[in-house]
Amino acid sequence: MISAPPSTGSISMSEALRTVTVNSSYHASRALSKWFRRGVRLTCDGFAETPLHELADALGDADSCVAAIHMALEGELSGDILLAFPEATALSLADLLMSSPPGSAQALGEIERSALQETGNILGSALTNSLASWLKLDVRPSAPAVLHDLAGAVIQPLVVQHVTAADSAFLTRTEFELDGSKLDFRMLLVPSPEAMTLIRSRCQAEEVQANALHTLAINAAFDASRAMSKWLKKGVRLQTDGFVRVPLAQVTASHESDAPVVALHAPLVDQMHGHILMLISMRKAGLLVDRLMGQPDGATTEFNDMARSCLQETGNIISSAFINSWAKWLDIHCEPASPQVLVDLPESIIESALVEQAQLSDEALLAMTEFSVDGQWLEWELFVLPTPASLRLIEAFCA
Repeated sequence: MISAPPSTGSISMSEALRTVTVNSSYHASRALSKWFRRGVRLTCDGFAETPLHELADALGDADSCVAAIHMALEGELSGDILLAFPEATALSLADLLMSSPPGSAQALGEIERSALQETGNILGSALTNSLASWLKLDVRPSAPAVLHDLAGAVIQPLVVQHVTAADSAFLTRTEFELDGSKLDFRMLLVPSPEAMTLIRSRCQAEEVQANALHTLAINAAFDASRAMSKWLKKGVRLQTDGFVRVPLAQVTASHESDAPVVALHAPLVDQMHGHILMLISMRKAGLLVDRLMGQPDGATTEFNDMARSCLQETGNIISSAFINSWAKWLDIHCEPASPQVLVDLPESIIESALVEQAQLSDEALLAMTEFSVDGQWLEWELFVLPTPASLRLIEAFCA
């Protein structure tokens, strides 16, 4: 993780909460994927502080029917968490969870409730535990309860319970994706007054501020996944644990091999300068092209114009997602040039890409990345090689 020098800059509470919720949803995705033994992606837009009196409209029309999973929270992060689905969405989710054809669930019976309850338990626990871990707070989620009622009847007890002691809560729109199907729901976190005070304080803690760069990588991976899924019209997931800072000498030393690799190289222009470099083995690059083009594994034996075009568009989407995420958070303008597809020995590719960079800086940012198409995973390395001035810009934000 980046170790930044002292700085007077800081991120706002909303940005800090976005840092926390993006990472929390990432860990919840992994927990759900492990339980389902299938790729699950959970995407949160980040918590927005919302006045309690506006929560009545958070679930939609008060007279519409919803299904909700409620968990009481004890410990330092005390309060309540509510995951709310429109009734039709809850029935669709039950079908997905039980691998049933769409439209099979016609009512929320005992089996459907059990599936929703277990999902809510994993999801709510993963999110609150991750949130508490990042904010250095203790939390003990209770067993979940499934509520099925009109939206007004579901939300009103929470408002009544907290309105005398608190004036706001946290609300986020969340997307659940499984087997290519996407379902939206709302998640409410209603902290106690004591917990709200702790959250405000901890959002300005150095640990949360310093992890901003880590969140950029994970958020960018989510954005790239969405863009790739839309382009290919199939389930694509890009996953990373974030960036680590490595010396350029280590980058070249780790690739002393006689086996050629495929690289996607894109220079950075505008307010951030440097390079993006993605490296993948020849075999995995061939498998990636096969999966992107819907071919049997092993069909790509050479990187002709069609294969290169496919890889180039992939590199363009991923590099743009990463840099756009950085530019948005750093409040700058930056875009990668169109990536070039290179096939050569790794040391030759790295040295040619870093001739200018080596004269300016001796460090790089490395993100080990996994790429999944239809549940099949491939690993590659993604390097961001900022110039010293750009690196200082990143460090100032992450301080």
